[in-house]
Amino acid sequence: MSCVMSKTNEHWIEVLKEKRIKINDISPSFCSAKWLQTTLYLQNGYNHSCHHPSPHKIPIQEVLKNPAALHNSNFKKQQRIKMLCGERPKECDYCWRIEDQGKDHFSDRHYKTADWWSWDKVDSIATSDPSEDVYPTYLEVSFSNACNFACSYCSPEISSTWMKDIEKNGPYPVKFGSHHLEYLRETEKFPYKHSDPNPYVDAFWKWFPDVLPHLRVFRVTGGEPTMSKDVWKLLDYIYDNASPELSIAINSNLGTDPKLIEKLIDKIDKIKDKVKQVEIYTSAEAVGSHAEYIRDGMDYSYWMSNVEKVLSETDSNVAIMTTLNMLSLPSFCDFIEDIMKLRVKYNKDLAVNRIPLSINYLRFPPHLQCTLLDRSTRISYASDIESLSESWLKYYSPDKFARMYLEEFDQIQRFCEYLRTTPSAENYRADFVKFIKEYDGRRGKNFSETFIQYAHLLEWWDD
Repeated sequence: MSCVMSKTNEHWIEVLKEKRIKINDISPSFCSAKWLQTTLYLQNGYNHSCHHPSPHKIPIQEVLKNPAALHNSNFKKQQRIKMLCGERPKECDYCWRIEDQGKDHFSDRHYKTADWWSWDKVDSIATSDPSEDVYPTYLEVSFSNACNFACSYCSPEISSTWMKDIEKNGPYPVKFGSHHLEYLRETEKFPYKHSDPNPYVDAFWKWFPDVLPHLRVFRVTGGEPTMSKDVWKLLDYIYDNASPELSIAINSNLGTDPKLIEKLIDKIDKIKDKVKQVEIYTSAEAVGSHAEYIRDGMDYSYWMSNVEKVLSETDSNVAIMTTLNMLSLPSFCDFIEDIMKLRVKYNKDLAVNRIPLSINYLRFPPHLQCTLLDRSTRISYASDIESLSESWLKYYSPDKFARMYLEEFDQIQRFCEYLRTTPSAENYRADFVKFIKEYDGRRGKNFSETFIQYAHLLEWWDD
């Protein structure tokens, strides 16, 4: 079986290589996500093509004139023109870094363009007028910042609990701007209150009926979506307007009130026959007290029990999103082990992975990125992670299935290369210490006791 799996992987790689040639023939910087994928933050009117580039403001004047500007802003149209001309948009540097490593890695530009929701549209969008509006096939939307968590690397624009912290205690004493409410106002990132009228949400409801027939992937993000009234309205709308080719994904921290978890499961069961599939996306990248420190408000055991609740009571997959940061490294391997145990229990078919992993690394805020650590420490973590992932890549049991899938393994390899080769960001170490001391005081945590292996890092800066 392992031989068969290897041949399958090799074939998939060859297919992806062929697609990469065609993609680069269109343009060495072409990425269909600029045309076909969009993430909307309706709580403050921001947009980006995928989750890697920094979001850009959608001018309210454009939206009031044309609701389709939620996806087809003038800024995004300019980026499309650049790509067709072979220019690299600066905002897409995440992929350029991967491609410039010289290791023949596939970047997300290749994965996204080659994906099922995109590939058959490539020729038409590559030859279309980039100044014209297009419908996305992959849409993500956040209606509000309402959230019961206040994760360490999050911000008030995405979490209402973070907002309450900053309104009560003021900004953290670090350079990172999103902790400062004045910065949010100056950059027009200050979120609308969940209860207030929001012209971007109004524009969405005008635009969405025209968009829905074109969608192949629709993902609801947050904040915490189960706390948004518009999310429940949206799921009811989809129930009333069946779309059999649509795959729906709903983000959730799976740490809200049990009644909301039950309501989510009931809605999944209600709409599952109206669409192609329904998936739940949730996030973690460490275990136990490490996870709870990183994601303030999380109970790791409760989170894991709700992951299992969704897997056991529905047919839905539960995709795990990781945002690897320096605090997650000490227990990330333990986390992978926990996920693989779930795969042993719930994967019944090697071809159907019900618990996929998405491996990403943190860039913002810079005072929590992995590169604060010295290079030798990062190399050590990279070796441990690679060794574990290689063992899971090969693992197979005749009656249960647990393995690392090719895209996951590639993402881990890219991350480990990043750990090994990226220069240390020593200029952010003082901000790290300032943040941790303030975070501990405000959130009732103890960094030195939670991360015993990191206790010495507080010596990076002494006030």
